[in-house]
Amino acid sequence: MKPGALNYVRPNSVQEAIASLEEGGMDAKIIAGGQSLVPMLNLRMVSAERLIDIGGIPGFREFSADDREVRLGACITHERIQIGEVTDPSNGLMPKVASAIAYQAVRNRGTIGGSMALADPSADWLTTTAALGATVEWEGPDGKNSCLSEEFVVAAYTTQLGMSDLLTGIRIPRLHPDAKWGTYKLCRKVGEFAHAMAIAIRSPSATRAFLGATEGAPVRLKHTEDVLSTLKEWHAAHASVLSQSMDSDIAESGREFDDVHIWQLRTCLLRSAQMSFGVKPVEPEGL
Repeated sequence: MKPGALNYVRPNSVQEAIASLEEGGMDAKIIAGGQSLVPMLNLRMVSAERLIDIGGIPGFREFSADDREVRLGACITHERIQIGEVTDPSNGLMPKVASAIAYQAVRNRGTIGGSMALADPSADWLTTTAALGATVEWEGPDGKNSCLSEEFVVAAYTTQLGMSDLLTGIRIPRLHPDAKWGTYKLCRKVGEFAHAMAIAIRSPSATRAFLGATEGAPVRLKHTEDVLSTLKEWHAAHASVLSQSMDSDIAESGREFDDVHIWQLRTCLLRSAQMSFGVKPVEPEGL
């Protein structure tokens, strides 16, 4: 199938893009890499009368870095992060995550900004940027705005972006040089969206742990962070302690998951924690 007839516009500035969004209303859609939007248009799952291509806006494909953070323009592709073409603030976490997003063809064109704005709950960057304490920036008719990534997603496919707002970039603070991390996700097969994922970061400055692919916003695990911050090395007995802390975190979040999803999330969390201690995780049986 192919999409219906639509108009294609390519603004030269953020202001032009916002004006085009306001003019098009519900029938206008932003396109960056197009790796999610184009298939949905082809399948007629999404309709649009106007496509606004933001790939030509100056600065959207660029990055900047200083001693404290790295800022990625909205149209930085997964592939550029994967191969280290942009400065990595995450001690290797972001290139690792990028390398496991879908397939290489998708990584070549898909963008971090497009992934964040779509807010598919299974998207890797939602959980990764939240775990890294990143800040999402956008601009709209009311001016510039920003928030922490962990507050950006309201629900599945729903963010703090208004109808005429445009995500412009993501600022990621540099991890402490001694920070250690682990990330693990479960997919039915390579290249598919994750059914569950987790990231654990142990740093002298802060310990952070998040669950992703939760059918909504990523879930921060504060009790689990407290436990992880006290551990000096990994022992098998720590698995039950972390499992209990994860259960407490989920209960306090008010989110509900079925038993299979809980098992998947727990598996990801324990393997992420193990990886953060330099322990190679064992692949779960049956997968």
